[in-house]
Amino acid sequence: MADVFQGNPADIHMGPAALFYNSRCLGYTLNDSVKINISMTPTPITPDQASLPLKDIITEMEASVDCILGEVNEENLNLIPGADNGTFIDPIGIDMKSIASELKLVPLDSSDTKIYTLPKATPLMDDGISFMKTTPQGLSLNFKAYVDSAGAYLMVSSKA
Repeated sequence: MADVFQGNPADIHMGPAALFYNSRCLGYTLNDSVKINISMTPTPITPDQASLPLKDIITEMEASVDCILGEVNEENLNLIPGADNGTFIDPIGIDMKSIASELKLVPLDSSDTKIYTLPKATPLMDDGISFMKTTPQGLSLNFKAYVDSAGAYLMVSSKA
């Protein structure tokens, strides 16, 4: 007989989270808006003149966080590359890694005790700011992760 899952299905819901960027609390995400993306690209290794690969090795890995921040204010808008006091300039040429800071996601649900940390991440606007009567106003962000200064980590998950 196969093993049966013994966990609590209620524990798989993250829900809203508090967002900390560069040690400053940006506020909370809207419910069900956080998505941690990990993308890996393998490259097949084939012997000379053969068509079947001997193995695959990972040659690329990217990490990012998509979320909708519930607080749309000038201070949070100023996090976007090219933004300064409500004015947006052309961000072409900005080195995103050089301005990256630590991003922490802390789930608000007390049953979720994990903290997700991206040691180096830069926020980008992912969508517009909606002005709808029935939907909460939110700031849609995509945080692109970079390898930390030690050269090892894109993301760390730890217990609170």
